[in-house]
Amino acid sequence: MVSPTVEKKVAALLEVLDADARHLESALSRLDQLRSSLIRRENSALERLLGDIQQQADAYRAIEQKRQQRRRDLALDLGCTEGELTLSRLRKELTAATCSEAQRRLAAAVADRQARLRSLAAQVGREHSLTALLLREAARFNQSLLRVFLGSAGRGCATYAPTGTAHRDAGAALMSMQF
Repeated sequence: MVSPTVEKKVAALLEVLDADARHLESALSRLDQLRSSLIRRENSALERLLGDIQQQADAYRAIEQKRQQRRRDLALDLGCTEGELTLSRLRKELTAATCSEAQRRLAAAVADRQARLRSLAAQVGREHSLTALLLREAARFNQSLLRVFLGSAGRGCATYAPTGTAHRDAGAALMSMQF
């Protein structure tokens, strides 16, 4: 049987897990905003988004510390190390044969949060990959534009006369960087 203090600590952990879920949902929203701003080339929106990300990172550190403290406290009460205390183990502790109905409801709440966090984490991973792909494609496009405007930056466009003087094809680029 789990003590009533453990029940209170589990309830406090559930609140922190809800904050984690809100953070992941916020990250999904920021990734959408980032892609949208990149596609529209809205530099001011990108700068605002960077400022928002920095502010939210500071706020999330406090949530991270709360979660770690709740895990430490629960691990101590359940007789295991902090590293051994997972949501699965916590759920198992709350569904033992000697547990009350209230503790079983807490176990169901833990299972619900666990499933929600897994789903959100997988979604953030997919969105992150798509955003990274968009950034790589934008960088590739910008490099090809630079090559069109400035030429191949001296690679392969110079020929040499029999006297050893270099001859560059100035018509190969839209802008000549030669003085």
